[in-house]
Amino acid sequence: MHFSTIYPDFYADFCCKADKCQHTCCAGWEIDIDPSTVAKYQQLEGGLGGKIRQNIVEVDGVWQFRLGEGDRCPFLREDGLCELIRTTDESILCDICTNHPRFFVTLGDYELAGVGLSCEKSCELLLADTASLGFQLENGEKMSLNELLQRLSLPADDGDLCYQAGLTVDDAAFVLDCLQKTEPIDAEWTAQLAQLRSEQFAVGVEVPQVFDRVYQYILYRALEHVPQYGWGTVLSYAQLNADFIYLMYCFTGQLGESIRRWSEQIEYSTENVQILLESLSAGGA
Repeated sequence: MHFSTIYPDFYADFCCKADKCQHTCCAGWEIDIDPSTVAKYQQLEGGLGGKIRQNIVEVDGVWQFRLGEGDRCPFLREDGLCELIRTTDESILCDICTNHPRFFVTLGDYELAGVGLSCEKSCELLLADTASLGFQLENGEKMSLNELLQRLSLPADDGDLCYQAGLTVDDAAFVLDCLQKTEPIDAEWTAQLAQLRSEQFAVGVEVPQVFDRVYQYILYRALEHVPQYGWGTVLSYAQLNADFIYLMYCFTGQLGESIRRWSEQIEYSTENVQILLESLSAGGA
C-alpha cells in the first residue's frame, strides 16, 4: 500500500549543523544498529572495518555502538565531526544515524514526516517564522493544519489549533504534577523540575508570538496517538506540553533550549509520552 507523505513547511530546509551543534546527537543516547548495517560492518575490510567491529556490541539481540566517556559514540571526533563519514561517506551510517532527527509515522492513508525537536537545528527552523504551521504533500500540494486534519477526518475547529494562553498558578502546578510522573532522562532533568516546582510562577509573562506554531507542531507530532487515546486527549497533551515549555521559558528566557530539553525528556521517550497520555486520558494528575 502506498502512503502519501506529509511534511511540515520547514522540513526541506533541515541540514545537520555537524561540528557547529552545541548538543550533539552522537552523545547521550544508545545508538542501535539495524541488521542490514550490522551485516555490512561484519564484512567491511581494512582497518576501519576492524575498528568498527571492536566498537559494536550485541545487547539483548540488538547491536549497538559501545559508548565511551560521557556516553559519546566511539566515532565522534573531538572536533564534533563523525569519523565514519570523514573516512568514507554517509552511506556507511546505520539507519538511525542516517535519519535522525527525522521521524515517519503512519496515520490512515498518510505518512506523517518531520524532524524531532531534541535537535537544536529543528528548533531553530520551527522558531524562524511566526506564521501558523504549514504542510505540503510529497507532490508539492500545500495545506494548512486545519486542512491536514480534515484529510485525516479529525474534528478540529479553529480553537483547537491555537495555544491557549492564560496559564494560572493552579494550571502551572497541574502541569508540573503531570511532568513529575515521567521517568527522568538524567539527573539534570530532576534538578530542573525541582527548581521549577520551588519557584513562584509569575502570572502574565508575555507569550511569544511564535507559540501557536510550537503548540501546533507538538499536536502534529502526537497525531499518531489519536486512534488509541482519542482526539480530546491528544489536544490536552499538546496543550500540557506547550504549557510546560512556556513555564521553562518563563524561568530561563530561552525558548529554543526549553523546547529542545522538553523534547529530550518527552518527545524522545515512548514511555514518557505514554505516561502523560494515560494520565490525561484518566482525567489528570
